[in-house]
Amino acid sequence: MISAREALTSIERAIQGVRRDEDRILALLRETTAEGDRLRSERAEGFRALARIRLDALARDEVVGELDQAERRALELLDRRRGAVDAIADRRKALSARLDAAEEDREARAAARDGAIEAIEALSAKVEARIADDPAWKAADEAVRRAETVAAESDRKAAQAEADREEKRKPYEADSLFMYLWNRGFGTPAYSAGPLARWLDGKVAALIGYEHARPNYYMLNEIPKRLREHATRVAADLPGAVAAREAVERAALEAAGAKALEKKAEEIAAHLAEAEAAVEKIKADLAGLDDEARGALDETANPEVKGALDGLAAAIAREDLRSLFREAQATPTPEDEAIVQKLLDVERALVRVDAQMEELRKTSLDLAGRRTELEHSGESFRKSGYDDPFGGFINEAVIGGVIEGIIRGALSSGKLEEALGDGFRRRSPRLDRGGFGGGLRIPSMPRGGSQPPRSSGGGGFRTGGSF
Repeated sequence: MISAREALTSIERAIQGVRRDEDRILALLRETTAEGDRLRSERAEGFRALARIRLDALARDEVVGELDQAERRALELLDRRRGAVDAIADRRKALSARLDAAEEDREARAAARDGAIEAIEALSAKVEARIADDPAWKAADEAVRRAETVAAESDRKAAQAEADREEKRKPYEADSLFMYLWNRGFGTPAYSAGPLARWLDGKVAALIGYEHARPNYYMLNEIPKRLREHATRVAADLPGAVAAREAVERAALEAAGAKALEKKAEEIAAHLAEAEAAVEKIKADLAGLDDEARGALDETANPEVKGALDGLAAAIAREDLRSLFREAQATPTPEDEAIVQKLLDVERALVRVDAQMEELRKTSLDLAGRRTELEHSGESFRKSGYDDPFGGFINEAVIGGVIEGIIRGALSSGKLEEALGDGFRRRSPRLDRGGFGGGLRIPSMPRGGSQPPRSSGGGGFRTGGSF
């Protein structure tokens, strides 16, 4: 079985691993993009060189001027894009390093929180064992036992009387004449009727033996009510007895140093909350940078860059330049043969580089999707209350396998959430409200989960029903 903290750490480390892979892909994208920019510039220079060799001065000036203008605009925007991507990459690297440090800090603070809880629980167990011989605690515990016994017996009697009433009242209520007289209040000060009706009701009462049956039916209804009122009064005394025992326990805990440990736990819990907030802030900043990087590297998503590259491509694709290239291929001279070969090499290299860039973009998106699945699982982990200092998972191997499957892209976060739900177990902490000493005072303790009721026994954990 692994602790909840260890399970969450395994998810966070998997996210870090995928993010490092994303950083490597981003670095490759930067290099490939720079290579594509260089090749485009070489292609423009090759066509300029052909124009200078094969065209007359007027035509050469027109072609070269258009190429120069288109290339200058493209290079300016590409340089600007490279600068933006470099800045994003530098910021991303710095943020990733900060995230690693922040998550290590959070893990250390979570471990410190768990240690603080263990120290308080150990103190609670020690005091609980020792207080069993204390006369004041014995008297308070005996008062709780008596109150519970009385409350349980009162509840039992009331419940039995209520059951008897339900069974024994049936014959009375099945007699319509009896119920007629009962509902009119016959034989009580509440009864009112004229002389004739009174005389007739008296005849009916004598006929069915009403005077004898009425008090029996009255007591049949009244006794359960009185017993239930008594049981309620007795039950109301029980919390006071429990509180008195808890006061004795609490005094013993404080005398043993519980307050100092609780204060330390409060400080650690506050520091842990700060660490959690710091991690979430860095994650949000990284998510924003991810969007910026994708936008900067995707030429189709940047209208300015796309327009500049389209303009350069159009300048190179003009018919007179293409004709010039075909002529140079058909009738190469020593002056233009090397230029033609270089242009052919550049075209092939550009096809290869563009294919690499597309593949890297797809890989980047795929990795981002896998990381998002893991991040979703981490968020769900916390929302489900699994980040519980008293929680753990009995299916460590299954969880590890599912995380590995998400990293490979074969599984989704839903499978991990299912595995976490199947394997989560939570032990009953001594700190729970209603435990020894009324529960120790620690902020931000487990979210969710039922608290066990406290009943009789020699201190420590107590179980049992209402009475």
